[in-house]
Amino acid sequence: MDADIDPPELDVPEGWRLVSEEVTTPFDARLVTAKAHTRLYEDVDLRERLREATGTETTWRFVFASRLRISPKAPGSPALTRLVSDRASGTFLDVLESRGFSEIARADTHRFAVGDVDVDATRYRAEVAVGGENLPVEAYFAAWPAGAEYLLGGGAYPLSLPGNETFDPEQGREELFEMLRSMA
Repeated sequence: MDADIDPPELDVPEGWRLVSEEVTTPFDARLVTAKAHTRLYEDVDLRERLREATGTETTWRFVFASRLRISPKAPGSPALTRLVSDRASGTFLDVLESRGFSEIARADTHRFAVGDVDVDATRYRAEVAVGGENLPVEAYFAAWPAGAEYLLGGGAYPLSLPGNETFDPEQGREELFEMLRSMA
């Protein structure tokens, strides 16, 4: 991993595991460069339950945490935060599509506190096709300044599962926001 940028720290519940980690350069112009260190975690227990119930190898419950550094250092401003958020949310939508989400639509925003910072998370509603059935899923994305860097986080969870499988979406939402609040 690149020693230039520390990985984001995130408290994940038991049954989750780190499935990927990467350092990327999402933007590089002659005067400004942005580097990101991103970690992606999945709910392994739910993945196993879905594999047994449906034969699918994908889970729709994941969380990511990313630390973004812009060089040269620029103080966080509302305009820069909007730019970072807009660019990164487009990438987040690409991730959702690559995980089989369709009919992705922006629903609203949810404000939550991370330390002494109020953060707006954008909520998306989508569907995932499993065995001829379209199941509803929900996803959130947020970006906020953290000193001279930015933290980006988000994730998704099902609103219902196929067959006799059960999942509490309220608990899924609360766990997602607990993880986002733990980011450092």
